[in-house]
Amino acid sequence: MKLRIVGILGAALLLGSAASAQTKVTGKQQCPKSGVVGTADAGDKAGHTMQLVKSGTCTWATPMEMAGGKSKDGSSVAFAETTSTRATSEGTYVGNMDNGDKFFVSFHDSAAVKDGKPQAIKGTWAYTGGTGKLKGITGKGTYTFTLNADGTSVVDVEGEYAVPAAAPKKAAAKKSS
Repeated sequence: MKLRIVGILGAALLLGSAASAQTKVTGKQQCPKSGVVGTADAGDKAGHTMQLVKSGTCTWATPMEMAGGKSKDGSSVAFAETTSTRATSEGTYVGNMDNGDKFFVSFHDSAAVKDGKPQAIKGTWAYTGGTGKLKGITGKGTYTFTLNADGTSVVDVEGEYAVPAAAPKKAAAKKSS
């Protein structure tokens, strides 16, 4: 009897871990120059500023593949803080899939500043939700952000995700005559 319970428990654990298994994702995005919505000096020291930044629509040159679809494009809104030596930003990214589904990401990054420009921007991200096949998506990852001289950028993304298993559809109840 104990062996049977252990076997059932083992099978349940295997099924449970398969349902929450993470799938790796990678991708590369190309973005136009971001637009600054507003800037304010913090007032505590020279060069300490805060900005609200909205990106243009970024396209996935190398799409991420998730739940049978491919990432197509997306945009973000971020709060950025810069000093003479450090820059940080945090915000929300809304991505569109080729099938019309959406995914939502929270992100945070930082970089050293040299000659007034951020260097080697690295960040972390986490899914906060999605629609369609991506409803209930979870996962996280990292990214590197390369700023080009013309203000455009390239974002290399890697991480993992999981989506809840689709609930089985209930059979229609038969009417009795």
